Amino acid sequence: MTKSNPSQSRSLISIEVGSANTRALFFDAVESRYRFLAAGEAPSTIGAPAFDLNLGVLEALDQLQEFTGRTFLTDRGLLISRDNEDGVGANAVCTTFSGGPPLKVVTVGLLGEVSLESVNNLVHSSYCQVVESLSLNDRRRPESFIDAICQTLPDLVVVAGGTNRGASRSVVRLANYLALALNLIPEKQRPQVLFVGNENLQEEIDNLLGALTKLYHSPNIRPNLDQESLGPATQALTSIYFDIQSRKLHGLQELREFSEGQMLPAASALGRVVRFLSTVIDSPKGVLGIDLGASNTSIASAFAGELQLRVFPELGVGGSLPGMIAETHLPQIMRWLPYDLSDDFVLDYLHNKPLFARSLPASPEELAIEQAAARQVMRLAIGKSLPLFPPDAIYPLPGTVPWFDRILVSGSAVARAPRLEQSLLMILDAIQPVGIATVILDQNNLVNAVGASAEIDPLLAVHVLESNSFINLATVISPVGNTRSNGNPLLRIQVVRDGEKEGVVEIREGGITTIPLPMGRVADIYVQPLQNVNIGLGSGRGGWVRRVVGGVFGLVIDARGRPIQVPTSLTRRQEILQTWQDALIGG
Repeated sequence: MTKSNPSQSRSLISIEVGSANTRALFFDAVESRYRFLAAGEAPSTIGAPAFDLNLGVLEALDQLQEFTGRTFLTDRGLLISRDNEDGVGANAVCTTFSGGPPLKVVTVGLLGEVSLESVNNLVHSSYCQVVESLSLNDRRRPESFIDAICQTLPDLVVVAGGTNRGASRSVVRLANYLALALNLIPEKQRPQVLFVGNENLQEEIDNLLGALTKLYHSPNIRPNLDQESLGPATQALTSIYFDIQSRKLHGLQELREFSEGQMLPAASALGRVVRFLSTVIDSPKGVLGIDLGASNTSIASAFAGELQLRVFPELGVGGSLPGMIAETHLPQIMRWLPYDLSDDFVLDYLHNKPLFARSLPASPEELAIEQAAARQVMRLAIGKSLPLFPPDAIYPLPGTVPWFDRILVSGSAVARAPRLEQSLLMILDAIQPVGIATVILDQNNLVNAVGASAEIDPLLAVHVLESNSFINLATVISPVGNTRSNGNPLLRIQVVRDGEKEGVVEIREGGITTIPLPMGRVADIYVQPLQNVNIGLGSGRGGWVRRVVGGVFGLVIDARGRPIQVPTSLTRRQEILQTWQDALIGG
């Protein structure tokens, strides 16, 4: 296979391997701009009965050939070359991966609130499950430290500690404990080790651990007490992740080879897109991205190019549903159901879904359960991410998310809902955004492909993000504050479009209101609070909001308060859930 030259690439295939689905997406230049043209999709074949992930890849590529009429596969493999002519193969390829079980990781640091916190932040940004965290100040005896590693049998141990001019003897003591544990574990079961601590100790760490297991070094993630630097360590962790998974999952190494090294964890690709979007908005607010998968959920947020990324392998809407159930009281799911269903019926469905992750709901009741579960998975992931958002971000109320300018949501459970109003309601109910935010739906599951392709040709990512492949559902205004009582007037809004003033719309608290604004059309709006609420202009303050962009549902005002309260009475719950849905479709 000929190596692609990014500067000459004209067409690109992006392969995405997830735990439930494998996709092959095709992008090409149309009238001097990159466009998403087609996608093939197949069940992932990582597990039983195939145990070869490339069978799913080949099926997705074969489907892509049928849709496009273009030859991608021959007896020699995938046709990828910068010299390929129109209609034959592609000029470049990239791959994202989120399938397979997460790596089992033990994290080790000197102080729980310093180096251990940083190393946990590092590990939680990838598809890893922390099975044990150890530090000098957790009061455990050395033998307990050693037992914890031997009993968990992790895939990887990540060790941090000491600034580059700081602690050395304490770090070496931890490494000695680790060396004792490695000696007690059979050689073939020993975890690999990534050292991201005091760089002056690398030679000593090599002497202690290098002969026992595969040892990696990366620059200190805490070069100073008040500085956290995860970038280089993240790259090292990604490389280790793929090396370990390649030994466990048949076909992954082959996929890496014909991807020419252009393989990223799907969460990292999402993070790239979110970070880029945060640099092009003219706002002190940030950008939020959510990828809701079958076996994990990724949350990416960025403010002025500073990315925070978190992966939750215990939260998903397929194989990882048990993780959500374990952290959820059933009423948190039942409150979103407009049907009179027994607890046992709902629990039976949720417990059976992981066994058939790709199965589709067979009735409106089952669809409602899946969408309620999707809300709760996203809600839990957002709640766990709150401590990761930057402390200098603006939070209107305790427990809410900060102000976001754009919210991008991907994942089949949301993107492929039968009706778009269901997609928007799931997003609003789960995230409960505040202020003014544009809600974007990745209906074609493109965000990971776009993020991975940026390294090959950044222009492709820009063109696709600017195209209609992503759906602007609505610009949503969510006032927050201490309101008086449900049903009272809350805001008055006037839209000015093309210099023409439209009628004033009065918004009452407790519901959802839509104001027509065609997709892509721009308008100025004047907002006058009637109570002490905040939409991002200050508590109780109104004013002009310039260049508001319309979406599928125009301008949406979510005046349900934060947190959203749903009645416990079935009759009242059915009524209010239907009212919120009707408000979006003009019912």
